[in-house]
Amino acid sequence: MTGKLPQGSLAWFDMVGDEIVKAATQLGLPRGLRMSIIEQYIDGAQLENGLCQGLRVDVDDGAVACRTGVRADETADVVIEVTGPTARRLNLLFCADPIYRLTLAEAVARGQLRVNGDLGTLAPILDMAHDGIVRRTV
Repeated sequence: MTGKLPQGSLAWFDMVGDEIVKAATQLGLPRGLRMSIIEQYIDGAQLENGLCQGLRVDVDDGAVACRTGVRADETADVVIEVTGPTARRLNLLFCADPIYRLTLAEAVARGQLRVNGDLGTLAPILDMAHDGIVRRTV
């Protein structure tokens, strides 16, 4: 996939998964690592594939796989819940932008972004993927 994609669309979530896999490949993950992450839009719409707006990331023995969309009852080691408008604001700001960290902190304080669980080893991968996502988001 190339070019810019509308944030929140099925194709956009596919691109997000691709960016996460690319970042994981570049930074590497330890063998034996097993964990799962779900990012879901609290107020998300249903995607064309029948699942809700969001993304599931599974790491199995250091290999990363992503699936576009999440089920409402789905669980994972880490669950990130975010409102659509908050995701939109964050996905237009690069990590190095001071407004990004401020927006992130405000969203957490207001309950518009909740992270349940420890991202641990995956945090730098998600940070690296974020800037690629920003570059490809309209």
